[in-house]
Amino acid sequence: MSESTRVEASGATARPRRSRSLAAVAALLLGCAIVLAGPVLATAQATPESTPESTAPATEEPIPNTTTDPATTRPLIESPGNGQFIGSNRTTVSGSKALDQEIQLLSPRGGDPLCIVDDKSTSWSCSNLYLQNGPTIKLRVVVTGDSTLSDEITVAVLGAPTVQGGRSGSESDGWVRGTGHPQATVTASLGTEDSCSSDVDNSGAWACLFEGTLKSGSREVTASQRSTFSSPSSSNSSEPVTIVFDLQGPAAPVVTTPREGAQVPVAGTEYTGTGETGATVTVFAGAYSVCTAEVTDGAWTCFAGGVAAGSYSVIAVQQDSAGNVGPGSTPVTVRYAAPNTATPTQSASETPAVTPAPSASASPSPDGAVGIPGDTAEPTPSAAPQTQEPAPEAAEEESADDSAGASTFTGRWDDPTRFALPIGPSGTSSPFPWLQAGLLALGALVLIALPLRMLAGTISRTRGGRPLWSRPTLAGRNRVREEYEVAPTVRLNRWLRGGAALVAAATFVMLSGPVVDQPAYLRLLVAVTIGLVLVNGVAILVPLWWSSRVLELRGAVRFLPRYLLLVAAAATASRVFDVHPALLFGLLGSVSLLAKPDAGSAQPTPAQRGQLAAVRVGALSLFAVLAWSLGALLPAASDFTTSLVAETVNTIVLASVGSAVLILVPIGHTSGRSILAWSPPIWTGLTVVAYGILFAALAPAIDQLQSSGSGTVLWIVAASFAALCASGWVWQRFVAPAQR
Repeated sequence: MSESTRVEASGATARPRRSRSLAAVAALLLGCAIVLAGPVLATAQATPESTPESTAPATEEPIPNTTTDPATTRPLIESPGNGQFIGSNRTTVSGSKALDQEIQLLSPRGGDPLCIVDDKSTSWSCSNLYLQNGPTIKLRVVVTGDSTLSDEITVAVLGAPTVQGGRSGSESDGWVRGTGHPQATVTASLGTEDSCSSDVDNSGAWACLFEGTLKSGSREVTASQRSTFSSPSSSNSSEPVTIVFDLQGPAAPVVTTPREGAQVPVAGTEYTGTGETGATVTVFAGAYSVCTAEVTDGAWTCFAGGVAAGSYSVIAVQQDSAGNVGPGSTPVTVRYAAPNTATPTQSASETPAVTPAPSASASPSPDGAVGIPGDTAEPTPSAAPQTQEPAPEAAEEESADDSAGASTFTGRWDDPTRFALPIGPSGTSSPFPWLQAGLLALGALVLIALPLRMLAGTISRTRGGRPLWSRPTLAGRNRVREEYEVAPTVRLNRWLRGGAALVAAATFVMLSGPVVDQPAYLRLLVAVTIGLVLVNGVAILVPLWWSSRVLELRGAVRFLPRYLLLVAAAATASRVFDVHPALLFGLLGSVSLLAKPDAGSAQPTPAQRGQLAAVRVGALSLFAVLAWSLGALLPAASDFTTSLVAETVNTIVLASVGSAVLILVPIGHTSGRSILAWSPPIWTGLTVVAYGILFAALAPAIDQLQSSGSGTVLWIVAASFAALCASGWVWQRFVAPAQR
């Protein structure tokens, strides 16, 4: 066989062999597919024909499931979610549990569980549960009898606040009050209209004032609150509360007794008058709150004592049930007289027997307003004289009662005085006391301070610069020093002079208010003295420091006796016109600039003098503000220490601001004249600030003037004075020169 024939035969044999191999592989794969799909097809065919008997063996031996076993399954809290904020104190807590499992939802505060669920369900729910407010309120659900099977979440809860009404009930003058979570911010709303906000104090109380377009009538008020742990979310709104808003204040009441000029005993007297039915009337005698009575059928009456001896303006003020405070009544001047200190005694045989009336003890009043005896048992003659002498015990009791009635004021060292009362705006003053004080300060600047400067300039130009009066000598012969070979001099120790002047000034200041023979007024003298020392120290030391460190000039302290006249005049005016708090002046000297002893030192300029005067006034005003702020933080005067501190602080406030106001008057050689010559804008600013502080401190006296109608008269007098001063200034400056 040739080679070519062998190759062809070999090729023919190879093709059939490769085809058989491919067929074998395909058959093998098809067989595997049939084997794998066989059970599936058999199951699919058996399913339609299966019967309950054929499936029973599969359910007889189930696969164990540990998640549904009550003995090992723990309950879950599914609502609310962990860390969720809840805006109500009433909520629903729900979750899941195992079948036939009894669970307990524990209380965050301990004690009994909030709820217990024992049913055959796999879910549980507890509704209307109370949760207290707080940032981390823990909710824990446990299986009864096995506390290891439990679930726990933490939520933040802030429920709605409450709205309780107006100031004292369901009527309101614009104020609403209620309770809330301490330190939260409550927002009260009138539907979609007005709203007001207030911070809740530590006791859980809040109050806010509706302003704007609010009108009188019944309105529904709701409130919500927000705290630091709930922000920016707020609680749900509270249930609406209907409040009757009454924005119209009552008219002034009328005092019918005592009458004008009457004299009454300090032990007590009856006050009567008329007013608005349902309102509450409070009677004041000067700074004393005497008694309070409710108006019934248009009339009111009350009986009280406790007023120190002296003359006072009696005023009644009434507040209606909504909280509106009306103006004061027309003042009635009443003199309170102390009883005689000696009572003639008679023997038992010369006087009929008496039966003491039941009474309280004669010890001083605990409130410390003034030390007064109690209502003493005044002897009252019996219906018929008795022949039998009283028992020794009764005689001793009667003697003690008589001695108590004969004494005036027992008095104690820790009794507060008028100077211990808080100064500044009270609850019955203007709702904008500082705005009112600022407007009054501008009025005083325009109607008093500037016209005084015009008047002084007019007089000075009319007299050719000569002073209006010469300084007289207070003592000694009318002979000049040059007539003596050795001029007579009387040298007194400067500390002795300063101490005497300080005591005299403190006495004048103390006499600016009513004084009775009590030890407490010796304490008041000490407090006033301390206050004046501090005020004069600030008025001297601060300018001395400024002159040496800033102006680089020498300052000299001068004692000015004429300042004592200002102290006495201010105290006398406050006492005569019953101004409380009093208008006081407390400076005794001044600081002047001198050139340094160096040969080349320049003399002080007017600008430097004005700058030093401005520093002096500014230091006094700042000292008054600091003392006032400190006084607001102090507790009420109730014992010796607190009374002494309150009297000292009040003296500092009144003397500092009063002195600043008076030395700012731009006439003569005052600090105000120096400041005005140096910088009119600075003088204007200091004047407005000082007058503003003064009028804010005197807010009670200003309110009394306005309620009595005297405020309008004073405005008319001030405007007339300003018009006269301006007219004289214009005439002397423009008209008179043109006529020459």
